[in-house]
Amino acid sequence: MSDKSMRWQVLIVDDVATNIKILSAALGDEHDLFFATSGQEALETAKSQPLDLILLDIVMPGITGLEVCEALKLSQKTKHIPVVFITSKDANNDIAKGLEVGAYYYLTRPIHRETLMAIAYAAIHHYQQHRVLLERTRAAANTLKLLDKGFFSFQTLAEADYLAVMLSCPCKDRENIVIGLRELMFNAVEHGNLGITYEDKSQLADPSDWETEVKRRMLLEENRHKRVHVIYEKSGGKILISIRDEGAGFDWKPFLKFDLERLFHTHGRGIALANGIAFEKIEFLGTGNHVIATACLDDDIFQCEQSDVV
Repeated sequence: MSDKSMRWQVLIVDDVATNIKILSAALGDEHDLFFATSGQEALETAKSQPLDLILLDIVMPGITGLEVCEALKLSQKTKHIPVVFITSKDANNDIAKGLEVGAYYYLTRPIHRETLMAIAYAAIHHYQQHRVLLERTRAAANTLKLLDKGFFSFQTLAEADYLAVMLSCPCKDRENIVIGLRELMFNAVEHGNLGITYEDKSQLADPSDWETEVKRRMLLEENRHKRVHVIYEKSGGKILISIRDEGAGFDWKPFLKFDLERLFHTHGRGIALANGIAFEKIEFLGTGNHVIATACLDDDIFQCEQSDVV
């Protein structure tokens, strides 16, 4: 897990010196800052420095911010560095293009320090979780490829993490599948079994507050015995993963796609990520407490390395 006391390595990219100064002042002296005034300089810095975050202006002369982001996502070395786009609130076309090149966090001018730090922390926190999950997929056992059908149940977010890692291993594009599975499983625990609403989570901006609230609700009598039930099944060249919680359900339709307003929030991307970048398709059933995610089976020789789980 990321820690707000850690020093971040942040690259600020903007062709306007005043904008760089504003972002630098907002971040303060607690973090290591790098600067680029052009797209080319940004790409060179990203390849040479171990960055935790890139704050990237969309509109720049020459190589635009969108083109920089696209190039970053195509490089194995830089593809997982989180990018926060700096834009105007009404730049819907730029935001739509940003989503296409893999940018899921946005800030609008004028920059407010509290909002900047919240979005930056959310992006870095997600990035660090992603790195841990990728390491775990490399450590998962190859034997899952031999499993035709399996039944699982879990209760906690930690158990969801481990199950997401295991079930993603036989899938093509498992780097994205593991993230999508994790989001769907976390959704089943938080919003399903524990009844944490979108508005509730918005009030829990600090992850420590959110973790405390999750633990508190886990101990409530009405939640203590609730579990999430998972069925894994191979069918031809597909893998079907059924996830069902014991909650009342929710209206999933608004969350299947990225909402422009929610992109400026610190959360609310999980289902859209699962639907957009991970699975071949996801289908919610009934009241919304049951979802089936479909992925493609990786027919190539499986090469997950055997090592200790991080």
